[in-house]
Amino acid sequence: MFKVASTGWEKLDKEIFRMKENRNASVLLSVEVVPMQDNLDIQKELKNASENASDLCEFEVDVHEDHGALNCQKQLEDGFSDMLRDVINRINSVGTLFVASFQAEIYRDQDLIVIIFGDSYNATVIYPHESGKKLEVLQLEFTI
Repeated sequence: MFKVASTGWEKLDKEIFRMKENRNASVLLSVEVVPMQDNLDIQKELKNASENASDLCEFEVDVHEDHGALNCQKQLEDGFSDMLRDVINRINSVGTLFVASFQAEIYRDQDLIVIIFGDSYNATVIYPHESGKKLEVLQLEFTI
């Protein structure tokens, strides 16, 4: 079942908290960005974007010919949704780059508990139902 709601972000954080079970959780986040102009020094712009979001996550820069990626791994302490939205907003606010897509995996110890993917407009989240017998799919929107 798909659900579309901006308040779904709160539900996501509650579900992650439930699945963490008071254990350590970490997130692997990869954000693919594209330049908004031609002839842009993408390495320099990615470095600027990485520094702009360094308080949220320590990113590694991965540069390709016509795009790049920012990758990080971080212990998950508070809600994940605020961190993700802040990362995307800060990268897009640089003005020269745009988040084309992202992927995130959330692990409890070594167990994968949530998969999230999307772009600057929406996200799809897949996680196990509380019963453990089926998967839940949550469609979320990024709102201003």
